Amino acid sequence: MTVFVDPYLPADELRQSLYDGNLIILTRLRAVGDFVNYTRDQLTELFRPHDPEHAHEHFDPSEMAKMLGSWKPRFIHAERSKCLVRDIIKEAGLPAEYTHYDVPKPRTSFPAGHLTTGVAFAFPWHRDVWYSAAPQQLNWWLPIFAAREDNSMSFDLPCFDQVVPNSSDAFDYYQNNTKRLTTAAQVTQEQQARPGALGHKPVDDLVVLPAPGAVLLFSGAQLHRSIPNTSGRARYSVDFRTVDARDLIAGRGAPLVDVHCTGTAIRDFHNVADGSAFDEQTVTELFGAPPTDAMLVFSAAEAGRSAESV
Repeated sequence: MTVFVDPYLPADELRQSLYDGNLIILTRLRAVGDFVNYTRDQLTELFRPHDPEHAHEHFDPSEMAKMLGSWKPRFIHAERSKCLVRDIIKEAGLPAEYTHYDVPKPRTSFPAGHLTTGVAFAFPWHRDVWYSAAPQQLNWWLPIFAAREDNSMSFDLPCFDQVVPNSSDAFDYYQNNTKRLTTAAQVTQEQQARPGALGHKPVDDLVVLPAPGAVLLFSGAQLHRSIPNTSGRARYSVDFRTVDARDLIAGRGAPLVDVHCTGTAIRDFHNVADGSAFDEQTVTELFGAPPTDAMLVFSAAEAGRSAESV
């Protein structure tokens, strides 16, 4: 498997390369730089007068959880955030009429000993498909400040299509949507189901450090983790995901070798061109009928009320 930088690939070949387990870094997208500047401005305002990379030195974990719990939903669902995501996708050459995306999610990684649960959860070795992602899901990850080898994330590329013992059987996407309402209150103990590999020790993991202004693309089936932050600096990044409707219908995607979760995240995705969701008949045909009492899509309104009550 290979890490490609700015490959000259048509959109169909780019997606297939990611389904095959390769990583791709795009460094020439103006819209990524716009997104980085926009997010930096937001973080600077949130932590003013402190440097965002050192904000953890001025706020204890409980204070930090409240600040992020209030800010993150506003950022995620802001029309400006979603517009910039659509700009990135279109500039990368993916066809808007077939590409669906989810909202951008800001990620924070604080040095060991500070906030590492809830809104700043440090993910262990996992695949996104263990969180009910479709095999067609592509992840887009971009750092907001310079990422480092001691605060970023790493990949186990050789295990891309190899079975890894994991706890994904305990994860149901619809139940998780309900539990996410209290994420901001999870300061000392994690309450959500967080699927992870069991006792996994990679032979040789890979750290990829795209510069701010670049974006890293990888399949939702890639085995990856958050590196324990020993840098002394907070790491801020944003990720979003895309799914190609044609690949979804045709069943083209990454291999699912060890997925045991239930439910599907596909209803979170909306079309780049017109904002439409996948129609429910298609979702049901592909993923089965959901329980009648399930929270099929996480409620942004409920998330905002939950954050305000913390």
